[in-house]
Amino acid sequence: MKRLLLVASIIGVIIGFIGCKCSSDVLATYDGVEITRGQFKEWLEDKQFSVEAILKSKKQQKDKLEMMAIEHIALQEAKKENLIETEKYKFLEDMAYESILLKHLYNKKIKDVVEFNEPAYHVKQILIRVRDFKIVNNKRVNLSTSELEKAYSEAENKAKEIIDKIKSGQKFEELAKMYSDDFSKKNGGDIGYVVKDMLAPEVASAIESSKSGIIENPIKTQQGIYIIQLMDKQEITKKNLNKIIKDEMQAKRLEQILLRRASNNYIEKLMSASDVQFNEKNCKSRNPKDVIFKVGDSSFTVADLEKRISYFQPKGSSLSKATIDDTKKIDIAKNAFKVALLKREAIKENLQTNEELQKEFQKRKNMLFAKEYMDYIGERGIAVTPKEIRDEYEKYKDTRFTTFVNQKGKQVKQILPFEKVKDQIESMLYRKKRSENLAKWKRDMLHINKFTIHEDELEGK
Repeated sequence: MKRLLLVASIIGVIIGFIGCKCSSDVLATYDGVEITRGQFKEWLEDKQFSVEAILKSKKQQKDKLEMMAIEHIALQEAKKENLIETEKYKFLEDMAYESILLKHLYNKKIKDVVEFNEPAYHVKQILIRVRDFKIVNNKRVNLSTSELEKAYSEAENKAKEIIDKIKSGQKFEELAKMYSDDFSKKNGGDIGYVVKDMLAPEVASAIESSKSGIIENPIKTQQGIYIIQLMDKQEITKKNLNKIIKDEMQAKRLEQILLRRASNNYIEKLMSASDVQFNEKNCKSRNPKDVIFKVGDSSFTVADLEKRISYFQPKGSSLSKATIDDTKKIDIAKNAFKVALLKREAIKENLQTNEELQKEFQKRKNMLFAKEYMDYIGERGIAVTPKEIRDEYEKYKDTRFTTFVNQKGKQVKQILPFEKVKDQIESMLYRKKRSENLAKWKRDMLHINKFTIHEDELEGK
């Protein structure tokens, strides 16, 4: 009997071993390269895919294995063509390095150390929206002062009627679903726990000075009139956040808002350093040598800004002809300024020597290189001719390129003029050709490299 039990036990171990999904199992191969289960899961995690969900579906695993192989092949092709030595790839390498460096700085200086103690309010709301415009002949026309005052007065009277209904015993949730113009109406007006920064200033002020229950007076804001019911008020800290707010997504969202505030305060402190300056006026300059900002001995000029813009400018068709206005230039320069400040701090903290950072940097760089190469492949050899644009317009002008205008109280369909939509058509045709180009290249590469999936090793159904 003991021998039988021993044999059964051994057989069970063998069966268990055979059925085991090991990290060294090969899921796919291409051009002599093996993709193991461990490598695949690590790649999924790096891409922030839901590993658990993907491993339940063989189809999803096949799709993602193809994506992983194509990314690796694209990187190798970029190296073969010596593209990684070009200025654009050097810029992408710097960008990858900065993003990982800043992530580690954020973790060390903000995420892992910042404490917060913040009043949080569980709120239900009904919004009676007031728009400051009206539509006349399919055009937006701003309301006059008297018209806007009338609109607010009507909304306020409606809000008072709703408050009276709540006081008389009608449920807030039902009234929110009936009357609210806010997305929260589907949840009966419940927006969960919020902090002051997440609310209109007038609403935040009213809530701060109120006790739990319905706030009796309607609250006027730029968006319209609010009716507020304060359900609960708590002091939120890092330790009690998840205990008070049971909804995991809501708790995460609130934590991110508080951490972002701490991050902004940290950057503002860096901006006040004596060896730092930012000249917003020079963002509009046409002189390439004009300095936009300085961080210590490092300078960022108009030429640097134009180069940065060129790297992010969409290629091909009318998209590449679009000019970036001064406001956008200022935003791009300010972002570069923040990155320069944070990068200096990260280097002061000696974060660049961190081994984990170096691994993350290599992964991030390879991902950006592969993406850039695939963009290059997609755009290679594409041309959209005037004839193609005109043909597309003639083919679809009665269906795609139309609008409705009000004529004597009736909505009448009208074909848009060719000149008004030709850039839109060019961009659409360009994107279509780009997509087809890239899809063909991927199919060809998988075939040439003999990409094979070992289906018997995949998990799920």
